[in-house]
Amino acid sequence: MPSNNSKYTQEIREKTARYILENKKSATSVAEEMGIDTNTVCRWVRDYRRKYNLPSYAEEKGIRRKEPQTEGELLYRIKELEKELKKKDKQLEEEKEKVEILKKSLHIFMQPRE
Repeated sequence: MPSNNSKYTQEIREKTARYILENKKSATSVAEEMGIDTNTVCRWVRDYRRKYNLPSYAEEKGIRRKEPQTEGELLYRIKELEKELKKKDKQLEEEKEKVEILKKSLHIFMQPRE
């Protein structure tokens, strides 16, 4: 919530945030162009996203997923994680096989030659 002695009006804050989001500009570059502190502009964008129920930057970029809300979403997420786990288990088994092969190779090469 802006204070009464704020330098910038709510309208300017929202226009700036909307401009950044619509034009896919970085808040940092826009802040530098406007001569405003980067953290201030980032906060405007974050507040704008919250006000209009838009995904956060991290959610938008796939850095962090939104937490599942319904039972169906939870079940879907569980299935995704189970698939991922199976894939990782398969990779682990392949790596274990490679290690065993390397151990056998090392054993062969370490034997004295006649």
